[in-house]
Amino acid sequence: MTQLLRKFVWLGLLALVGLIAAESMARVDDSIRSGTPLLATPSYTDLTMQDSLGTRGRPFARYEKWKLNGAGFRGREISLTPQPGCTRIAVMGASETFGYAESPEKEFPSQLADSLKRTGCYEVINTGVTGLPLTGQVQLWENWVSRFEPSVGVIYASPVFYLSNDPPAFQTHRQSRPSAPATTPSPSFSPRLLARLHDRVHYPDFIQRGRVMRKIASLIQGKPKGWVYQSVPDDRLALFREHLDSLITSVRSRGAEPVLVTHAMRFGEQLDGEDKDLLRAWRQFTPRASENVLMRFEVEAAATVRDLARERGVPMADVASVMTGRTKWFADFAHFNDEGAAVIAQCIASTVRQVRAPPATVVLAASR
Repeated sequence: MTQLLRKFVWLGLLALVGLIAAESMARVDDSIRSGTPLLATPSYTDLTMQDSLGTRGRPFARYEKWKLNGAGFRGREISLTPQPGCTRIAVMGASETFGYAESPEKEFPSQLADSLKRTGCYEVINTGVTGLPLTGQVQLWENWVSRFEPSVGVIYASPVFYLSNDPPAFQTHRQSRPSAPATTPSPSFSPRLLARLHDRVHYPDFIQRGRVMRKIASLIQGKPKGWVYQSVPDDRLALFREHLDSLITSVRSRGAEPVLVTHAMRFGEQLDGEDKDLLRAWRQFTPRASENVLMRFEVEAAATVRDLARERGVPMADVASVMTGRTKWFADFAHFNDEGAAVIAQCIASTVRQVRAPPATVVLAASR
């Protein structure tokens, strides 16, 4: 019995040493690849901050493949003013714009820069902020992005924010809100090895499907009858249009030319088993909307963008008509893979080249 106990103790010690060694190697690897301090506890939230300017990218932040410059934008360092004779394009948005599943430097703003440089001098700035809706985009544009003197704004607005439990709203007295610190306290110790395993090891489909369904059920439990939308909510669609119109006005008020872009999604009329699972997973973020309403809202929002572009005389890249339903271009419900990012970049580039703008250029994109 004593001998067996000793074996278990030795096995436990060996396992512990192995885990410590693996965790140490993960931290050394992070330090070499991205400069992450050995004792830090990094997370995706380290990439954003909130201060008197609003929610924006944290200057010089790093996490895994994502690196921000001194302005809190993804990409190389930039000056406040464009290079002489160049058109500056500031690409603003959320995770689709910031880049999520793409390889480094393959997010669509980077590929937009590659497409445009063949026909002239353009500077493309990726100022995307994950999770920032149109209301936040207006604040970010007015308080920060416009300082860099872009001259065209391409607005890629994600409609899904308007199906949240509470719709996006402008903050009152946002200019006088006290500044939050640029840094936040580090969270408690978290093993980086677990994060790496999570990225590489996935639940079997049937287990993941059950987890998602249980989460949705818990989110809608106890809600009153009629709380879940069974048809597209007209008031939310109207609010989406109103906020988008406000952003157009704001971009023009700073002397830039807006360009609208319809929002694309993975799902078309026919859904296979994988699509159904992804659509249900997407609903976790908007439990008030059934899967059908989630898709219909995207379609009607794209029509709203087209109508608003005609009404306001704004150039438009109809990305939804080109990409929606083409699963090969998406990594999930709305985020692009490398190939899809190249397609949206080409669509936007074709429109931007035709824009007669002041001596600089902006791309605004609001989405999750």
